[in-house]
Amino acid sequence: MKITDVKATTLKGYKDWNYVKVETDAGISGIGEAHPGEGISDAVTKRLRPMLIGQNPLNVEPLYTRMLDRSTGQSTAGILLGAIGGVETALWDVAGKAIGVPVYQLLGGKYRDRLRMYADVGRGRNRTNTPETWAERAKEGVADGFQSIKFDIDGSANELQHDPVDRGLSLAELDKMEAMVSAVRDAVGYDIDLCIDCHGKYNVRDVLLLAQRLEKFNLMFLEDPVPPENIDAMGKVTASTSIPICTGEWVHRRDGFRGLIENQACDMLHIDISATGGMLEGKKIADLADLYYMPAAFHNIVSPLGMVASAHVGATVRNLHTLELPYHADQIEWRWDLVISDEPLIQDGQFILPEKPGLGVEFNEDLARAHVKEGYDFFE
Repeated sequence: MKITDVKATTLKGYKDWNYVKVETDAGISGIGEAHPGEGISDAVTKRLRPMLIGQNPLNVEPLYTRMLDRSTGQSTAGILLGAIGGVETALWDVAGKAIGVPVYQLLGGKYRDRLRMYADVGRGRNRTNTPETWAERAKEGVADGFQSIKFDIDGSANELQHDPVDRGLSLAELDKMEAMVSAVRDAVGYDIDLCIDCHGKYNVRDVLLLAQRLEKFNLMFLEDPVPPENIDAMGKVTASTSIPICTGEWVHRRDGFRGLIENQACDMLHIDISATGGMLEGKKIADLADLYYMPAAFHNIVSPLGMVASAHVGATVRNLHTLELPYHADQIEWRWDLVISDEPLIQDGQFILPEKPGLGVEFNEDLARAHVKEGYDFFE
């Protein structure tokens, strides 16, 4: 079996959702979702496609390495690595279909059929930030069956900033942030797991002041409290608060995660399959963390197709913590119709692992074609 073509397209979801299609001379094709953002589709078709035509699609890891090796200086992160991850996922879909087994079987087998999720509700409805709107948004997530929710606290009190670029938090910002988290707890109680995301915006001193105020709310984790580049700074935050620190969505490949894990600079990882190199690379990162008894959550800002890929990996790792649902994409009413599955993928706040060969779902090309972003073609 040989690869005959590699195609890409971009849909206008709540982000630019990018998809890769790998075609073969056996009549089997595979679909993968790359990282969201501009430039991914061009990277697939113009940079990666020539490396793959004529190759055996079952050689997934060697082809992944081939793409990395021929992209020296550009493959450690960013657009090209995001594109590589989409191709790698599509190759696994081909392999599973060709052999007749789900991808999780090719990755070593599953520990679980259902994956616990947390719903990233973002901010208040229409991105508003008051104690009242956060409380109402929390109730919406819980009413939809989720026992774990996450809010984005960065930018929630920008009107109270002293300086927009110094990574600092004013006392007024801290007061407002504390009030919003308190309102959420009052609204949903302490039986619901609550996470707070800082998106790497703050300095060590001020984020520790925030953590001190939030410790009483018994958070499941505080995500990306400081920028990801300085492991020592992340480690200082981790060692200075009782709130579990989660990080990793902007960290890439095993090389990037190794220092975090070996130095125990965080309490748990956040692995993004679409950004970090693909499915097998994500599993290897989680397995490395498991050597240190460190849990791994799976970050998702992708459509349901990419979430299916994350679920296959999450099912195969012992140390899975949770799988993220980008609940704040609920303005895209057609998103769940993008994939066709035997049963609903989300039930009772859990992700149901598909059992058919490959990724186990079909990509709804008719619907996708109707939502192609202006300026892009559909798998042409």
